[in-house]
Amino acid sequence: MRLRIAVSAFLLVAAAAQTSGGENEWLGSTGQRVKSGIFRSADAGAHPVLVVVLHGDLDAASHYVVAANAAKQIHGIVAAALVRPGYTDGTGDTSDGRMGNTSGDNYTPEVLNQLDAAIHQLIVELHPSAVVLMGHSGGATISADLLAWDKGLARAALLVSCPCDVPAWRKHMNTLRPNPTWNEPMTSVSPIDVVDKISPNTRISLIVGEKDDIAPPEFTLEYASALRKHGIEPKVIVLPGRDHGRIIFDSDVIQELSTLVGGLR
Repeated sequence: MRLRIAVSAFLLVAAAAQTSGGENEWLGSTGQRVKSGIFRSADAGAHPVLVVVLHGDLDAASHYVVAANAAKQIHGIVAAALVRPGYTDGTGDTSDGRMGNTSGDNYTPEVLNQLDAAIHQLIVELHPSAVVLMGHSGGATISADLLAWDKGLARAALLVSCPCDVPAWRKHMNTLRPNPTWNEPMTSVSPIDVVDKISPNTRISLIVGEKDDIAPPEFTLEYASALRKHGIEPKVIVLPGRDHGRIIFDSDVIQELSTLVGGLR
């Protein structure tokens, strides 16, 4: 009961964040629509840096809070929090598509194409000077995939708690929380398998909590090693004492996003 109350309270906070200083926009055509919450810095200007924020597999609300906070604290940006295909946010709006079983099966070519098209629509509308992808957990996986899927889409990415080796992560989760769904066939794209398709000029920052048991630091460190083999030197930050769930709200995460944005200017 306490968990339900806590989750309900968080959804209310997230919904409030979305409607406080934010704009709702549906991106994409019928059958491919993606719900977005748009938050603008006071000094966003005519050519802001576009920060695209993607939520994790079990939470389609926190990204609104992250985007709202980013727009308040970082100069010259528009932060767009996208609801991933098939997911329903705290206000009851659902993006088109299939959510899947939250078992790493939602990082598919169909999902990547749908989100890629939504981001391109934002690019046409906002004329950004640069695009930064930011994701937590499964949202980090998709962000990493998008860097490879559409090489010219973004100049930088902040990947928080990324299970970037999807097959290995599913085995880990089956050990941690045994369930037959972890062994079901899937067509997800695993970021560690497509690092060679990422532009070598891409700036990538990786953050993970030292005590993250869902996506342990080893997955972040292995992905960083794979990037280095293909000529990309990522910035890796392991935050002491942090776990998986609340790390996305850590001040160090916003600070690193600010650093990435500043570097693009």
